[in-house]
Amino acid sequence: MAGRRAVVTGGAAGIGAAITTALASHGAHVLVIDTDPAPAPRFDDAAGGSVTTLDWDVRTSPCPAEVIDHRPDILVNNVGHYLQAQQPFSENAASLWDELHEINFAHVLRLTHTLLPGMIDRGDGSVINLTTVEAHRAIPGQTVYSAYKAALTQFTRSLAAEVGPAGIRVNAVAPDLIETPQVPYAALVPAEDVPLWPTWSPLGGPGRPEDVAGPVLFLASDLARFVTGGTIHVDGGTHAAGGWVPRGDGWTNRPRHP
Repeated sequence: MAGRRAVVTGGAAGIGAAITTALASHGAHVLVIDTDPAPAPRFDDAAGGSVTTLDWDVRTSPCPAEVIDHRPDILVNNVGHYLQAQQPFSENAASLWDELHEINFAHVLRLTHTLLPGMIDRGDGSVINLTTVEAHRAIPGQTVYSAYKAALTQFTRSLAAEVGPAGIRVNAVAPDLIETPQVPYAALVPAEDVPLWPTWSPLGGPGRPEDVAGPVLFLASDLARFVTGGTIHVDGGTHAAGGWVPRGDGWTNRPRHP
């Protein structure tokens, strides 16, 4: 990553911070975009990388000049959120759909559209979109969130085909079961269910943000120079083995009794 320039949205905490740390520790100059960018993630600077921060909400326009002037050859679209607890689609407020669209899909289109011409001019670039396992399977109660994440997956595929001849690679990473400030399993899971964590996926769970950062680092690097249009699942195997089951108060893919 020495000399590479990266932009990471939502890069101040959780998965985004782990990605920032990995890229910078391998020599990249990373611009972190976040609404709460301080303090910047700590990293090993032995490879000559750096981290700068920008306080900007990616849902707002226009894109700040600092982002364009950074001239990134790596863009990690990490921001995304389900915004609320599970709720039947029939009970959604229509305003929720617009909010979910902005935070999960629309800003990715705008920021990628802004930075892609520079990558094309330079003939090199890697765009990495963070989706979710729910882009590939059902999630009752989060129907619209799932739909926009699936749209992001298809955007990844189609854009990869379109800009591949220009030397740009576009891929996705789909996490699940990752312990983060956004999804703090240690706080959410009742104490009596903690012994069931090994049953959550073929590899158990939960995973760590660093588990996601590794595949992103791979996709950003020349090790993945012939990889585009794909999705790496970082989920302990839930996509391969998982399924949702009903229970009295809703749906779960974490059965209390395996």
